[in-house]
This record gives sequence, structure tokens and C-alpha cells, in this order.
Amino acid sequence: MILKKEERRSLTRYIIFTYLLFWILIGVTGLLISVDVPEVIQTIMMNVCAWTPTFVLLLMFKSLYPNTSLIDYLRINFLVETRSRYFILVFLLQSVILVGSVTVYLSLNNLGLDSISFISASSLIPTILITASGGALGEELGWRAYALNVYQKKYSPLKSAIFVGLVWGFWHLPLWIVSGYSGLELLSYCFSFLIAILSLSVIITYFYNKGRSVLIAMWIHFLFNFSILLVQIDLLRLMIYLSAGYLLLALLLFIIHKSKLLNISNKN
Repeated sequence: MILKKEERRSLTRYIIFTYLLFWILIGVTGLLISVDVPEVIQTIMMNVCAWTPTFVLLLMFKSLYPNTSLIDYLRINFLVETRSRYFILVFLLQSVILVGSVTVYLSLNNLGLDSISFISASSLIPTILITASGGALGEELGWRAYALNVYQKKYSPLKSAIFVGLVWGFWHLPLWIVSGYSGLELLSYCFSFLIAILSLSVIITYFYNKGRSVLIAMWIHFLFNFSILLVQIDLLRLMIYLSAGYLLLALLLFIIHKSKLLNISNKN
């Protein structure tokens, strides 16, 4: 397939507008936090920020899909059947990565299980709802259902995943800046975060291409975000170990399914 000139321009505009709107919304959120608005409003605004890829997609929809209605677009992306075993499989794989990361953390620091804690039972459901309604639900219609599919018209799934991963990763730059880290810790946090995002992009691309259902992309995205919140340990170290785990999984998928990830025709 050939990526048309107008499609390239539209994708470039989409990425630029998504970055700009995200910066604006992050700025507004930061302003609200500085004037001590209630925490619930802060949480809502952070989730609104995460919806930037979808907001821009909706604003540009007529130009991006001149021959498709929004209803049809949503039907194509949400009502496509994806085998339940893939949802179970990624849950198990991501659970192994989280358990492995925590185990490495405890081993390297000579700590016991009693040194870590988890989110409280009373916070579990609210955390799940907030996490699911944020990046997982708000980003994937833009990053995967739109951007990834455009890239895959010209490039292999692997190369497309890397392109989307870089766009998706550096889109988080404002959050890295305000993470509270500085110096070498900030560099370590940014690097490990980017490695995790790139690896996750390859993983999502592989499973997304199984049926082109955006739900599997949202599911994988949610599990990653939730795993960061589930265990209460040092975030920087957790991110480093998680990034290593996701990189290993991405490499394993590449080794086992190299032909599919390198096949430019993308026949799954």
C-alpha cells in the first residue's frame, strides 16, 4: 500500500495539534493545581488531558475520514471481534512482568515482602475507574486506530509501532518535566519511560493487528498504567524494572513472530 501525500500531511497536522492541545491542557491543569482546587477536579483535569488524542481526532475527523461517518468509525474499531484468549494472555504476560519487576526490586535491595504495600481495598475500584477512563480509553482511538493504521499503509508493523511509540512517548514530555525528578534521576526516568512506551507500542501493535479492535489496545494500555499504581514502591526503580520487562516481551514477540512484524503487507 502507498501512503498518500495528503495522508502524510494530515497525520503530521494531527500529531502537531495533539501536542499543542496537550500542552495547553497541562498548563491549565497546572494552574488549577497551583490555586489549590479540590483534588477531584485535579483528577478530572488530568484525565481530560489524556483524552487529547481523541479530542483532536474528533475535531479533524471530517478531513481525516471524508468518506466515513463517525458512527461507522466507532463501529469498525469497537465491534470487531478479538478472541478473548488474547485479553487473558496479555493480562498474564503483564502480570508476570509486574511480579518480576517487584521481585527484582526486593532482591536488589535486600528487602522482604513486608517492605512493600499495595493500594488499599477501598481505593481499588476508584483507581481502576480513574485509570481506565484516562489514557487507556482516551488515547487509543488516536494513537492506534488512526496513527498506527496510517503508518502501516507504508511501513511494516514493527517500524510503524516504533514511529507511534516515539510520538506517544515524547508526547509525555510535560509530565516528565513535572515528575519531581532532576539531574540523572530525571534522565533515568525519561529513558526508562520511553523504553517502556516503545516496547509497549510493539506489543500493542502485534495484538491490535490480530483483529484491529481498539479494545485490546485499551486493555494493554490500562494494565500498564494500573500496574504502576498497584504497588507502592519507588516509582523510578519500578519504571526501570518494568521497562526492562516490557522490552524483553517485545523482543520475544519479535523473535517468535518476526515475519508478521516485518511484513509490510500486514496480513495477520
